[in-house]
Amino acid sequence: MLTDTNQELAESLRTITINSAYNASRALSKWFRHGVRLNCDGLESITINDAASFVANPDEPLAAVLMPLDGDVGGHILLAFPEETALRLCDIMIGAPEGTTTQFTELEQSALQETGNIVGSAFANSLATWLKTDISPAAPTFAYDLGGAIIQPLLASQAEFADSVLVSRTNFEFDKKHLDWVFLLLPSREALDVMQQQSEGDHVKEKALHTIAINGAFEASRAMSKWLKRGVRLSTEGFERRPLKDVCPPDQSTEPVVAMHTALTEQMGGHAMMMLSMETAYRLVDVLIGQPPGTTTQLDDMAQSCLQETGNIISSSFINSWAKWLEITAEPGAPRVLVDHRESILPSILVEQALAGDEVFLAKTEFNVDGQWLEWEFYLIPAPASLRFIEAACS
Repeated sequence: MLTDTNQELAESLRTITINSAYNASRALSKWFRHGVRLNCDGLESITINDAASFVANPDEPLAAVLMPLDGDVGGHILLAFPEETALRLCDIMIGAPEGTTTQFTELEQSALQETGNIVGSAFANSLATWLKTDISPAAPTFAYDLGGAIIQPLLASQAEFADSVLVSRTNFEFDKKHLDWVFLLLPSREALDVMQQQSEGDHVKEKALHTIAINGAFEASRAMSKWLKRGVRLSTEGFERRPLKDVCPPDQSTEPVVAMHTALTEQMGGHAMMMLSMETAYRLVDVLIGQPPGTTTQLDDMAQSCLQETGNIISSSFINSWAKWLEITAEPGAPRVLVDHRESILPSILVEQALAGDEVFLAKTEFNVDGQWLEWEFYLIPAPASLRFIEAACS
């Protein structure tokens, strides 16, 4: 029997689950012709003994959609809806007033199955991309019974080779209505082995991303200290992979930001972006020029020149660290200072990145000089060829 290492696996699957919810939201919105948002915080690992009560009350009615997974990775995806939630969801899907649906006729079952098909397929596609394999979702089936009657047979089958299962509470948002259901992943024995091996590889990648960022921050600290002739320290916890949708979330503040955008050429192609708030940019200029805090209130030519040089030093340090680790060449261009809203700066770059993958690399950075701490974000958005170098080096 496999030991319970599924918490690490759940963490590896977190980004996949969140991205799947985003993709499913888009598909559901297109189907409904109305804005739909699916929210989840990723999968978590719970023991099989606790799973039945987590998913549903065993003695209460439950509506469920079960999607088998075929191909190189097998198993099942289960969407579990409390009876009241399923009835309300049917009202939304068929455009009926709330409280209209009181039973699951063929029409309501078909609507729930299509929801399960969209959500399950979005997850299966993201999972296949992560594992670099083929996964074929089969047609979903509908079940309506007491929670225990639906869940227990599935858990009994899973208990033959695993101590825990992967679950996620999911929220469906439509016209300010919020419905909660549970997403349950039940991989086959072979699929679980493959995913655990991949998650171990992810752990190796995380270590590499940490080392790259630390080395880059160290070199940037030395270069900044030499330039300013003062002790400067850049610190970071390392690069992390971020879903594209999290880079420019819909509820992002409308306040403008300052970005130092660097185009990357040679083998390390793509974009680098150092992004900070307007307030942080003003404070940084004061530090760079050596004037009292609060002096800078606008980004004139001198202020922009200072920010450009900072962006040049930091971007070059991080990119050279990447290139050294990958054993490739990099040629960062001169950074451009952009002052605009985040959603105006990023979309064109992110659309380009979406052709290569659904993630970017982010290093949250702290800058310390003369006892002052400033924070900003550094993004690496690699071109498709560069992303292949990164994935090959991490494998």
